[in-house]
Amino acid sequence: MKKHFRDLLKYNEWANYRILVALEELESPGDELLSLFSHVLTAQIIWLNRIKGIPTSPFPLWEQYKLTELRSMTEETSNNWNTYLDSHSLDTFEEMIFYTNSEGNKYESTIREIMNHMLSHSSYHRGQIAKAIRNKGVQPPDTDYIIYARIK
Repeated sequence: MKKHFRDLLKYNEWANYRILVALEELESPGDELLSLFSHVLTAQIIWLNRIKGIPTSPFPLWEQYKLTELRSMTEETSNNWNTYLDSHSLDTFEEMIFYTNSEGNKYESTIREIMNHMLSHSSYHRGQIAKAIRNKGVQPPDTDYIIYARIK
């Protein structure tokens, strides 16, 4: 399971960097694109903080960040998730995490469920970003997992 998640986190990092570079290359990415990518990265930070049992409050889910901030967030998020995975001693990822969501509701999920959600949530929003880039008349980067798997 650890190998599986390591591969998916590397894919997530690859896909995030492709989106970041595409946004940096646009003349003006605009609010929609910056907000969506900010949301992707913020959610990745929040989910890791929930797993670690540390506060998520400094990271509003729909805060819009500047490109320079998004670059450092992309690097930090990738490093933090990889460090967490390296330090995780269990292979099952079935440890239950108790957390409160952004609306104040209490939930419990396994680390496996959280990681699967975080990764699919990120892919979903990267798809929205790709569509918005295409609507600007620019070819978006391909961030499909199979493309990553072919070149890794």
